[in-house]
Amino acid sequence: MGWWAAAAAGAAAGKGGQGTAATLRKWTARGAKTAAVLHVTFNYVAFFSQINGPSMFPTFSGRGWNVVVAEALPGMQDRVAAGDVVICIRPVNARENVIKRVTAVAGQRVTLFTRGGGAPTTLEVPTGHIWLQGDNLIMSRDSREYGPVPLAMVKGRVVCQILPNYKWVPPRLPGQP
Repeated sequence: MGWWAAAAAGAAAGKGGQGTAATLRKWTARGAKTAAVLHVTFNYVAFFSQINGPSMFPTFSGRGWNVVVAEALPGMQDRVAAGDVVICIRPVNARENVIKRVTAVAGQRVTLFTRGGGAPTTLEVPTGHIWLQGDNLIMSRDSREYGPVPLAMVKGRVVCQILPNYKWVPPRLPGQP
């Protein structure tokens, strides 16, 4: 018996279809509660992200499915430190995210080497910004291309990788054990 037939049968029995309406209200409330929990979880607690490309090799393989769990940082971007792997909005395309390592924070200096072998330049990361680089420098498009990234663009800090293998992602700078 379909829901329409059940409602008609309930109405004929003097229930006025309240059984079906009550069931609909119950499931609507459950759906709304589930949506609220998921919204809070993925926007304020943690979220999943997929990694594409070789820019973070060897930390992440760059082949196949690399899925990470990130701690959401709404309004807490000042907790980001050098060595953290973060997910942020790509400065050159706001519809995309990037996963990179923070190599410098506000007030720290970064030395830039030109590909042609020219003289290196030194840059101080401005207040409210971070410097991002991929672990695989040759294959990474990062702050060396688009400059310091505003902290407001940081969405989360990567905590662990869950696919293809589970592993913690501790904060470290390249060259550290």
